Amino acid sequence: MNRRHFLARALLTGGLMPFLDGCGRASPAEPDGQRGAPGLVYVAPGGSDSNAGTADAPWLTISHAVAQLRAGDTLLMRGGVYAGTANVIDSERFPVPSGTSWNNAVTIAALPGEPVILRPDGGLQAIRLTTSAPHFLVFQDFVIDMVNQMTPSMQGGPSAIYVSSGAHHNRFQRLDVGNNAGNGIEFSDNNGNSPFNEVLQCSIHDNGRHPAVNSGYGAYVFTSDNLFAGNTIYGNGGYGLHFFSEKGVSQVSRNMIRNNRIYGNGRHGGTNYGVVIASGDGNVARENAISGNRGGLLVYERSSNALVEDNTIVDNAPLEGILITGAVDTVLRGNRVSGNATDIVDMGSRTVWAGSAARPPRRREPN
Repeated sequence: MNRRHFLARALLTGGLMPFLDGCGRASPAEPDGQRGAPGLVYVAPGGSDSNAGTADAPWLTISHAVAQLRAGDTLLMRGGVYAGTANVIDSERFPVPSGTSWNNAVTIAALPGEPVILRPDGGLQAIRLTTSAPHFLVFQDFVIDMVNQMTPSMQGGPSAIYVSSGAHHNRFQRLDVGNNAGNGIEFSDNNGNSPFNEVLQCSIHDNGRHPAVNSGYGAYVFTSDNLFAGNTIYGNGGYGLHFFSEKGVSQVSRNMIRNNRIYGNGRHGGTNYGVVIASGDGNVARENAISGNRGGLLVYERSSNALVEDNTIVDNAPLEGILITGAVDTVLRGNRVSGNATDIVDMGSRTVWAGSAARPPRRREPN
């Protein structure tokens, strides 16, 4: 294995746990032509699915390559555009293995320095994790371009990334997810909760090409205990981030929304905010920069015990910087809110004000 491929493990994540053994030592690289366990394997637009999957003899299609993986393996995608029905990661159509822990995850990533674009055919998700509840998978460093999709989410169009049916502990890192007619990312509670997924340092943008109001969210999340951190979320037709629970306040959600930059969402009009915590208990929005959306952050009527802390929420219009309506026991602490059409409106119950650096709350009567 040449030096470039030998170093790929460390470069992929800056030292994420899948590349370390239980004592923190780097796992040894395998020689070309061997299929170690765990090991590095490869797919490339010029490969063949009859190859061995090595650096010199890569596979051709992503679905075939993913089906060969085992816990601890890393699939490196060589640069190029991956299109067609076999170049998706879809556990309903092809085998998708699981890892056993973050220390022994399955990783699917672009080879460092080689741009990779997944461009699914119309009607297909790029990543769909449902059947067999896949878990401990890491996806990173590639582009998902949904430009071939023409059907909005409200008419059944696919999200670029879709997780449901109990899939859990999956990490989406440094992905570019955009240009969909529907939503960018959807974590659904269809067939059971799918918790503990992570979206880290991604760019989620320009979803919702259909001009209908409330069409095309950056992410639509129905499940619990997920982490959205360090992302840039912009230019989506509807909400930037939408957190919802069918069970309302009876559902423990505990989603963490931290240190994201969220701007320019709600392009299709309507009551679309950069972030909405629509329902569920125990969600947290902390240290986000929310600007230039139709509205900043909405805590809605079936939410309880939400914490909104240390966010910067500026220049959102024509809606509010922060709107609390019908929510119970929301805590506002240390937020910097200014320059919005209206900075803060509190129509919730038992809202706690704990040092938010905004003017005192102003209550708006219902229409």
